[in-house]
Amino acid sequence: MMARGLELVGKLGLYIVSARILGVHESGYFFLCLTWIGVLATVSRGGFERAVVRHVAAELAVGKGRAAGHAFLAGALAVLMLGLVVSIATGALSAPIATYLFRDPEAARPLFLAAFVILPQALCYFVGNALMGLHKSAWGQLVQNGLWPLFTLAALFAGVHSLDGILCALAAANAAATAIGAALVFRERHRFVDAPSETANAERLPALWRTAMPLAVVETVQILLPALPVLLLASFGLPAQVGAFSVASRISMLTWVVSASIGSVAAPSFAARHRQGRWDELRQLNRKVRLAVALFSAPLLAGMFFFPATLLHLVGPGFEIASTALVILAVGQLVYALLPCQEIVLAMAGHGGILRWLTVAQTVVCLVLCVLLIPPFGMIGAAIATAVFAAQLAIGSAVAVRRLMPRAF
Repeated sequence: MMARGLELVGKLGLYIVSARILGVHESGYFFLCLTWIGVLATVSRGGFERAVVRHVAAELAVGKGRAAGHAFLAGALAVLMLGLVVSIATGALSAPIATYLFRDPEAARPLFLAAFVILPQALCYFVGNALMGLHKSAWGQLVQNGLWPLFTLAALFAGVHSLDGILCALAAANAAATAIGAALVFRERHRFVDAPSETANAERLPALWRTAMPLAVVETVQILLPALPVLLLASFGLPAQVGAFSVASRISMLTWVVSASIGSVAAPSFAARHRQGRWDELRQLNRKVRLAVALFSAPLLAGMFFFPATLLHLVGPGFEIASTALVILAVGQLVYALLPCQEIVLAMAGHGGILRWLTVAQTVVCLVLCVLLIPPFGMIGAAIATAVFAAQLAIGSAVAVRRLMPRAF
């Protein structure tokens, strides 16, 4: 939670300071680039970042350290290659994307610079998840989510005040965080050796890429769904609306940040308990996770429901236009806060296929709602679509865990 606290300070500070420096218009391009980077960095990871958590934690739980080390190296190589391809393609196609997708040729240069962030961010997230698989969850959270916002924010305070400069600082910050994470994994290299274990003859895990394939769909959809309303709003609305809604969306996601932090800490233990067949311990851990998320999310949700304009005004003048959207977004986050982290349980127990179908259903619902609601209603339509798919994941994954693993719920 302390690592996530630093993330909250870093990200909120980055969003607020960037919005104040750039203004409502240019901040629209900045948040559009953040969304674009998030989507393509997730595609670049190919599901290997979630798969490496399960494989490293589960193999170490039964004494198979060499298999855990092999999983890390194979995943890192896959992410490196995918990230290079996606980054080069994005940079080369930045002008057509700006002109034909977003109908704004001025977005071409920011999108071109954003391409340099994709690979280091993909590697940063992968290394952070590898640390979580090693049960170094605090360090993993810090590398994955805490360091790069703080480094970028430091660059802003050092005098980087242009959109181009901020995007370049973002790329450098992700590269630095990746280097720190890689050094921390290297420090744990002594654990990648086989050790005696009572469960050494446990059933062999599938190949890493087999675990990653369904999770690639899940991870891409999970990052694309929050991005989709922003991207469509960019096509139908003004940059000021994109900037205001992006800020409101990121404020509402604070409850997801809390859930993700607690769920990420618990993820390797979910994988280990499932591999060892300790169902009572898995159920107790799952219940503690749900209770902790609900307790930590309550004050955040109260602020969004009762003081939306105040929260948005803290970012800067003009962002209050998204007050109603923030309240709607908070409704979806409330449902998720009551049934959190069950998608993580499914992933760590090897039910990635079920999770993939749940996210496909989310995608269909989100697409339909975005197409129907964003053109006529703008930010409000985007907020409704976002709230619905957040609630849909919580309910769907909880039902799936209850049916597939009743002893874990």
